[in-house]
Amino acid sequence: MFLRVYSPCLALRSFVREYTVMHVEIEREKGIITKPFPASPDQCLYFYARDPVISRKGGETSLLTNAPSIIVGPQVTRVNLELHPNHLTVAVVFRPGGLHALLGQFPMTELFDCSIDSSLIWPTEIRELNEQLAATSNYDLMVALVEGFLVRQYARQSLSQLPFDKIIHTMVQSPQVYSIDKLADMACLSGRQFRRKFYEKMGLSPKTFARIVRFSKAFRLKEKNPKLDWLDVVTITGYHDFRHLVRDFKDFADATPALLSEEESRHQLKIYTTLD
Repeated sequence: MFLRVYSPCLALRSFVREYTVMHVEIEREKGIITKPFPASPDQCLYFYARDPVISRKGGETSLLTNAPSIIVGPQVTRVNLELHPNHLTVAVVFRPGGLHALLGQFPMTELFDCSIDSSLIWPTEIRELNEQLAATSNYDLMVALVEGFLVRQYARQSLSQLPFDKIIHTMVQSPQVYSIDKLADMACLSGRQFRRKFYEKMGLSPKTFARIVRFSKAFRLKEKNPKLDWLDVVTITGYHDFRHLVRDFKDFADATPALLSEEESRHQLKIYTTLD
């Protein structure tokens, strides 16, 4: 397995948190690996440069073969991913609001809890980029190709950082510390203006986003520290009590904390924390 996290160039650091390249070659006799991917606060642009990735959302029975490149917006529902023998993903992990800045006037609410084929937004550029990624085995070059594409696309947008953008970053770091009204005040907005702006840039409500951030921190903490007691996870991540933690796991992972940990432990590959 190859896994490397790359930092973006200086020009993109306000919008892109990191790039992640993950290449997993699974022995064919082991068959297809299915991994749970619970709700995540991250909004991403994915490139699948080798075998396709098949996904199944929530309790649905139908399977979806993803396009070679997809945009994933605000995710609130668990997705199960089927990984085939030659799995190579190049992921662009955006900072909060970074995907909205890239897409310009595209309404983020249209991406709520779903993914779209990137070529629907950039037909020629994505087709050429997919071909270039498929033709190389150089991971550094893959990231350079993707970053070059992003630099060109961001250059076409009128971009500026506002106090609101910094406030969203504060929510990611400490989702349980500030009330929505306090965050609105810090952004120099009324509560109503803050919520409207949040929907515009993030595609979901600030309350739901804060819940997903806290849930994500809890699950990643437990996954990285399997021996840590769940009550310690509750305390560290700022949950009021264990009952609230269980509620979020059921809402965002369709499983209890213990069941999700058991499902995740069936294979060594940890997709969820790979993108942390």
